[in-house]
Amino acid sequence: MSLSFQFSLQKILDLRSRLEQEAGAELSRLKSLEAEAEEKLALQRQQRKVELDTWRNKIQGQLDLSELDACHRWLEKLDDAIARQQAIVEELRLAVERQTEEFLAARQKRKVLERLREHEYTRFWQEFLRKEQRELDDLAATRYVQREASSS
Repeated sequence: MSLSFQFSLQKILDLRSRLEQEAGAELSRLKSLEAEAEEKLALQRQQRKVELDTWRNKIQGQLDLSELDACHRWLEKLDDAIARQQAIVEELRLAVERQTEEFLAARQKRKVLERLREHEYTRFWQEFLRKEQRELDDLAATRYVQREASSS
């Protein structure tokens, strides 16, 4: 008797596995982009702090209005850049959340099919063992009949 289990939904399981892997790869990519964006935001905030400290030091000394005005405009540009970067970080954070949900849903779908595959395999194995036992019973019965026939 041959032992060859074939899961009836194997192609769908393979597809679900592939979709889970793709969702995981996309999640990883988005997390990396989010980390880079947060790092850039931190650098911009640090740069603003340095510029603000520089500006504060300049107003304590001799007052040069054109220089103060230039510093003020530069701080405004930094504030705008920080606001844009914060928006990017928030957008990426939301994308990571959505992708995490998509990845978890894909994983759940794959696991459901894997459990179904395990149940199907268990049923297959039990049926295989029943058939094998029937064959052994038939063989034993045939030998018994042959022995009885030859002894009579």
